[in-house]
Amino acid sequence: MYPGFTVPERSKCLIFIILIFLPLVLISMFPRLFYVTFSGDGYLLIHTGLEFSSVVICFTLFWVVWSSWRHTKDRRDLVLAVTFLTAGMLDFAHAFSYPGMPPFFTANSVNKSELYWIVSRLVVACGLFGALFIRRRVQNSCLQREHLTGMAAVSTVALILLIAYVPELFPAMFAAGEGNTPLKVSLEYVCMALFAVSALLYGWRNPTKREIYFLRFSLYLSIAVEIAAVLYQQSNDSYNLLGHMYKLAANVFILKSLVETSILRPYNRVAQLARSLRVLVGRNFKQYKSVKENNKLLKQTFTSLGATLASGHNLDQMLQQVVQATATIFQCSHVYLALNETSPSQLKIAAYLSSFKPPEYLLPAKSFMGTVLTEKKAIVICDLREDPERLAPEWEIAGLRSMVGAPIRHNGDVIGVLGLFSAQTAGFTEEDAKFLTVFAHHAGVAIKNAKMFANTLQSFNELKLLYDIIKNIATELSPVALLTKVTHQLHELFYSDCAAAFIMHARDDGVHAEPVFVQQFSTGEINHLQRVFSDGQVAWPWADLSYLEQDLTEDQGLITMSVLMKRRLNILPLLSSGKLQGLIVFGWNNPKFEIPPGMEMILGTIAGQTAVGLERAYLYENVQKIALTDALTKLPNRRNFDSSLTRELNRAHLHGRKLSLLILDIDYFKKVNDTWGHVAGDAVLQQMGAMIREFFAGTSICARYGGEEFTVILPETGVTAAVEVADSFRRQVAERNFVIDAGTVIQVTVSIGVATIDTPAVPAITRDEMVERADQALYRAKQSGRNKVMVWKENSA
Repeated sequence: MYPGFTVPERSKCLIFIILIFLPLVLISMFPRLFYVTFSGDGYLLIHTGLEFSSVVICFTLFWVVWSSWRHTKDRRDLVLAVTFLTAGMLDFAHAFSYPGMPPFFTANSVNKSELYWIVSRLVVACGLFGALFIRRRVQNSCLQREHLTGMAAVSTVALILLIAYVPELFPAMFAAGEGNTPLKVSLEYVCMALFAVSALLYGWRNPTKREIYFLRFSLYLSIAVEIAAVLYQQSNDSYNLLGHMYKLAANVFILKSLVETSILRPYNRVAQLARSLRVLVGRNFKQYKSVKENNKLLKQTFTSLGATLASGHNLDQMLQQVVQATATIFQCSHVYLALNETSPSQLKIAAYLSSFKPPEYLLPAKSFMGTVLTEKKAIVICDLREDPERLAPEWEIAGLRSMVGAPIRHNGDVIGVLGLFSAQTAGFTEEDAKFLTVFAHHAGVAIKNAKMFANTLQSFNELKLLYDIIKNIATELSPVALLTKVTHQLHELFYSDCAAAFIMHARDDGVHAEPVFVQQFSTGEINHLQRVFSDGQVAWPWADLSYLEQDLTEDQGLITMSVLMKRRLNILPLLSSGKLQGLIVFGWNNPKFEIPPGMEMILGTIAGQTAVGLERAYLYENVQKIALTDALTKLPNRRNFDSSLTRELNRAHLHGRKLSLLILDIDYFKKVNDTWGHVAGDAVLQQMGAMIREFFAGTSICARYGGEEFTVILPETGVTAAVEVADSFRRQVAERNFVIDAGTVIQVTVSIGVATIDTPAVPAITRDEMVERADQALYRAKQSGRNKVMVWKENSA
């Protein structure tokens, strides 16, 4: 709670409580080891020292609260201080009444000493319990420092004298030969109960405060004092000594608790006030400097404002500059700038500087700024409450009371209103209105310049976008990449909240939409759009467009729909020669969003060019696939194999990698053609191609080399691994039944030649040399009986 102090953890508190009661438990369980009766003279000295220490702490505790009363006025601490003042006086009498001490007024005895003891313990228990119900700052005439202290001191002295001179008024607390009387034991239990309840209530009320922790520790020790007082058998045994030590420790913790509340807390409060005072002085100095700087700023603003406004081009930044400059010059906290650009009957708040957000739109007939627009002149309103129909709820909630406004003009046209509001009645004058009129005129010129620049920049961006898209169409050969680039560029141009692009695929069961670009749409939304777009023309949201079913080439328009919650969607169909090539979807979270006027024609041009580009890209993909793919087996053809092998050889030589080449030949394939016909031979080749594609899937590159020969390029593969793979495939082919039709099954085998680069060759071998080596190994496999795997070796060439 205070700097430099930490609250003990619960575990430490539990350990502390265990250590308090552990000695009592040990003495009770092992009396032969720990129960001791001390000699009379020696124990008298110890007892006197412990009691005097407790008395000194009690008086110190009272002095701490008494001396700090002027700063704290804490009634609870006062009650505790007076309680321990009384207990200290009674403990003093108890110490001097102990047997062996000089007579204290009258002859000393154990009973007399015990009477002082039990009264002292009852005072402490009741005082700690009663303090629970006293508020610290309560005003009570009975709890004045001098009155309470005087009554307590007088009452205590009287009680001490009564016990000393008239002991028969009080019941016996100790009987010779019997020890503590039942009444004394019962009173000890009462004290014990009061201490326990107080500890519980103090902890329940303020468990985290440091002073409460000290107070609770004192209460736990006080409980231990009462237990020792109940258990002791002689006035000089171990229990008696332990009880006095517990009492001393309990008083120490009470002192620590009151030091926290009476000394440290006021000190910290004073230190905090000193810090606050230093901060306040610093702020006052800053305000003084601010006033001087504001005077200087006013002089500079008039000279630089015109140039600042005229040179700005970004409209939003320009409007905010106007508002900021107005607030600085007029020292106003509520400045609003509205433009008459959405409709002649509405004003849109385009910029503002205020502690609360105004309404987005204002109606001229129901707003004070609308009055300025209608009358086309500056006005001053001293009390906005005089015209409640024009007082918007936002202004009233903000507590605005007066207003000055001026029209923003350019070339005689009113394009907006500049309004200043104040929380004070009659916060503006006619002079303010005249000055604001001049200022608003300069703002009008700057706003027009910014609008012209924004329009020019918009036109430039549109032309640049069109150029980039046409360039992409001319250079990009992938349909997915082309549509992704176009959609991304349009998404950035319109600042849409989300965007997606779909390519349309015509299949036997209808048209299917494939998403190729997604930005800020969820997976569920994309799946929903995909189902909608793939349902067929009858279910499309744009089903009323007749040109989708006709062979027309007119420019397609932008379709607006809402199929995803309250989000507004604009869909751009991409049509070429009457065929739907794809769809571009833009989404806005604002369902009232409109595409800027004039943009639909540009979008139509972009859509037409993109659709032509997609059609061209599809044609290119088909031609490329035909040129590089074997028509029968669907494997890469010889041309594709040559380029792939050249590429892999260069990579192997450059990086010092291993590379293997397999050439496979179907054994006795001519016999297959002669016996079962060329149709059966083609079927075997097709199934062989499928086996190769499946077996060598991964990083391997397969191809049909020609006739019944196939090749497999194995990057990063040495001779041992290549031979194992080749032999495994050979065995699989030998075990395979090639089914031609329902009644024809053919079995064939393959011979395989392997050529490998295990280490970089110097000089590097060429593609033809690599093929020649594999071909030579294949020839050896054929010569040695077929259905074998052979590896090219230098001496076998």
